Amino acid sequence: MTKFKIISGVAAIVALGSFSFAYAGSPAAYFEKIDANANGSISQAEFVSYKTADGKHTAEQAEMKFAKLAGDDAQLSLAEFEAAMHHRGDHDCKDKMKSSS
Repeated sequence: MTKFKIISGVAAIVALGSFSFAYAGSPAAYFEKIDANANGSISQAEFVSYKTADGKHTAEQAEMKFAKLAGDDAQLSLAEFEAAMHHRGDHDCKDKMKSSS
């Protein structure tokens, strides 16, 4: 990821602030919480902002996880997100989904 793309995502990071985890509990609902600009894909800036908002993850940890999930296009689609949740056992995501039920 280039510095330019990371810097251009600063607006998304600032806009996200703190989060409420009161959502329906489906992968799609969780995806929508992370997709701050609602364009149907999650950028690295959106992902890092979301994952670091609660202080449990560093930006570096979130960036590495995003790189694994998003692949070559540097965007995380809903299909990629759902596949990651089901196939990789993203416990962080599943725990948040359970806690919102």
